[in-house]
Amino acid sequence: MGGYVPPHRRGGGGDDGRPPPDHRGGGFDRGGSYGGSRDYGGGFGGGRGGYGDRGGYGDRGGYGDRGGYGDRGGYGGGRGGYGDRGGYGDRGGYGDRGGYGDRGGYGDRGGYGGRPGGYGDRGPPMRDGPPQRDMPRVAQPHGGPQGPESAFPKWEPSQRVKDLTEDQVKEIRTRLNLTVEVKEGEPCCPSPIESFVDMQLSREIQMDIQKHEYTKPTPIQAQAIPTALSGRDILGCAETGSGKTASFSIPMIAHCTNQKPLARGEGPLAVVLAPTRELAQQIADETKIFSQTSKVRTCIIVGGAPINEQRQMLRHGVEVVVATPGRFLDHLQQRNCNLQRVSFVVLDEADRMLDMGFEPQIREILTNLPERHQTLLFSATMPEEIESLANEYLNKPVRVKVGAVSRPTANVVQHLQKTNEQDKVAAFMTLMSQEHEMACRVGGPDAKLPMTVVFVETKMKCEEVKDTLNCNNFPAVALHGGIEQRFRESALLQFRNGNAQILVATDIASRGLDVSGIAHVVNLDLPRQFEDYVHRIGRTGRAGASGRATSFHTDRDSYVVSQIKFAIAQLARGNDLTFATGKAARAREREKVAQAKAGVTTEPDEEGSVTLNHKFMNLNMQPEEEGCADDAWDD
Repeated sequence: MGGYVPPHRRGGGGDDGRPPPDHRGGGFDRGGSYGGSRDYGGGFGGGRGGYGDRGGYGDRGGYGDRGGYGDRGGYGGGRGGYGDRGGYGDRGGYGDRGGYGDRGGYGDRGGYGGRPGGYGDRGPPMRDGPPQRDMPRVAQPHGGPQGPESAFPKWEPSQRVKDLTEDQVKEIRTRLNLTVEVKEGEPCCPSPIESFVDMQLSREIQMDIQKHEYTKPTPIQAQAIPTALSGRDILGCAETGSGKTASFSIPMIAHCTNQKPLARGEGPLAVVLAPTRELAQQIADETKIFSQTSKVRTCIIVGGAPINEQRQMLRHGVEVVVATPGRFLDHLQQRNCNLQRVSFVVLDEADRMLDMGFEPQIREILTNLPERHQTLLFSATMPEEIESLANEYLNKPVRVKVGAVSRPTANVVQHLQKTNEQDKVAAFMTLMSQEHEMACRVGGPDAKLPMTVVFVETKMKCEEVKDTLNCNNFPAVALHGGIEQRFRESALLQFRNGNAQILVATDIASRGLDVSGIAHVVNLDLPRQFEDYVHRIGRTGRAGASGRATSFHTDRDSYVVSQIKFAIAQLARGNDLTFATGKAARAREREKVAQAKAGVTTEPDEEGSVTLNHKFMNLNMQPEEEGCADDAWDD
């Protein structure tokens, strides 16, 4: 069934899906039926057009982390159900669709963000692009321009932190492997703080931190929390397992507790966008940890879960929404929540969201936020697309980086095993038998396998490998995008509590899967990109623990294997190294790979990591028993 249908083809008959010039209140329409007026700060009236000819979340480019929405019933205008909707990734930008300008608002409120300005009972025009925020970050009073309450109250650390000298701050950042960048002429970044007490958090948040035995901030927390508390935007880059979630959830809860209570029809105050359901669930769980005493309410909004339950939670009012972009936009369009009071926004794993085609949804949400808000963008890599997004939507951000980006985790011992496609599963089962024998020698005959995550390429193979393991008395569960949400949650629970020692997964689990105690990651199928390999093996060796990674590879994996070997060789020599990240860089890299395979030589230039890979490509693509890269690789 159809993928993306251009606006001029929806509804037939040459109708471009936009309201005529004299139509008032025209939100963008989905099926040639002007759809009434829509406003994320207001409502919609009239009948919606049909979604029926759009393709399905479940089939979006094979990302596999979002299940189909199933057979949801029709809304007025005969919406055909989300199950057949086409990929968001191929849909054009929302900004150029017609009819936003006159969309209705909530009664006499000021439309988007509730900003004052005399729009009457209709929302203000939709901005054509990102808001211009050249002014310094200042409070947006709740009570209008002269209101008494500040959305961004002044924060100060303890006196001990204030008294740190510049040299002491540099020493702390060097010891924590922190890199902080602020553009010339912009305010200085707050000092890193190595104690939660010195962060001057509220008593309620401090109680929750102590209750859950968070004793000392991790490096990213030490710098990001005070920076966020000061009201600055952040462009953050941290290694896997670095404690990134707490670095934005703690200041987010602190921010929410400083706001005026939500009135009827208002909310949320803070929004966290994440690429997958699993990552969103983990963020929501950790956010609830830090808000138990302060009673800040958190709601998770993801696909695959009952939309009616989500609608009820949103309409009752919540301070924090943790969501995937597509489903959150659905709720905004259905007027189940609005952006009027949003003043704190987090984009987590932003590079993955862009890779998955969520950029149109992210841009629409960010464009329609209130003028005064704080944005924290975290990404494991910094491709060109992320830099562009940050330049458009972040206001003079502080750039915070911990460690090197997109490199293999130092705490993981990595092993490569050459095989052919037909023998992969047999070789893997032999490995599992050896693991079990070792466990029995150490722990006795009833010993269990160490927690293991196995990555495969397809949903079908995921099920086949899981069944093979269970038939050989290795308790295993599967996790992929074709499984209903409740069964995915059940599989993760079985894996966490030890009822299943092996989790077989597609790349849905390569990011955001934060399960403590994972000892071994197996790449039964290697990914095509080096950065995906880094994220996969990052499921083990987290928070200072050690782990192992075993990767089976065939001749078709020669390029990514060469990258793995070269990266480890360079890191063993003490050289830092990053690889190409982002769509544009990977496209250039693929072109260079094709040139290398065709025998075309290209001289190294100043393009950075892409050329660095190409420079060593001919050496690395030699057979495994030859070449300088193998001298530094201990199989």
